[in-house]
Amino acid sequence: MEAAAARGSRRVATDARSVAWWVLVGAAAGAVAGALVGGVGGRLAMLLLRLTSPDVVIGMTSDDGFEIGVVSLDTVQLVLAMAMLGGINGVLYAALRGGIPARLRLPLWSAFAAALGGANIVHEDGVDFTFLEPAVLAVALFVLLPGAAAAVVVLLVERWSGGEPWGDRRFGVGLCVAALAGTVALVFAAVVAAGALALRTARLDRVVARVAAVAVPAVLVVVTAVSAWELLTVSLRIVD
Repeated sequence: MEAAAARGSRRVATDARSVAWWVLVGAAAGAVAGALVGGVGGRLAMLLLRLTSPDVVIGMTSDDGFEIGVVSLDTVQLVLAMAMLGGINGVLYAALRGGIPARLRLPLWSAFAAALGGANIVHEDGVDFTFLEPAVLAVALFVLLPGAAAAVVVLLVERWSGGEPWGDRRFGVGLCVAALAGTVALVFAAVVAAGALALRTARLDRVVARVAAVAVPAVLVVVTAVSAWELLTVSLRIVD
């Protein structure tokens, strides 16, 4: 009995280390992608649009709360916010990647994020897509950004997951530091990790993996198609 209990404890400990590693990789990759692509890239996109738009936009408050034409420390808030959203994206990808065929991970996850992100960002109200010109450039940039961030997430997760989990202490510390930039995303990461560990402990992970292999690609394709259609209809009205 004691031997069986010891084996069970070691198995749970091994599963916990594996799950923690995957969630950490996803959170770190997402935070990095969100901060760089969403945060810094987003500010550069707004700078480009300010240069291509009439002077009347200078001083207006953009839809994300920043004064157009003014560089301030508020940019740090944007970078942190994008790191948080990116962290959530990274954890979600890490949780679902096993259900996506390897050759489809990059194109499918990027298209999914571009369509869904674009559909939520691009709108007919406010300033960003009303006064900034050319409108087609504004739309294109804010569809490209979430798609590019998702692509970076995939590339980083696939690269970082190739090594031995927890094999390099310095690398592990680096991942922890990057993941911390995601702040609130760590709560989501903890929930996902707890759920994954519970499935492994109950030995349901293989069943879930078989279902995910069918359900995950199908859901991603459907959500991408619906979001792309919504994005297209709104975009056509904006650029018309």
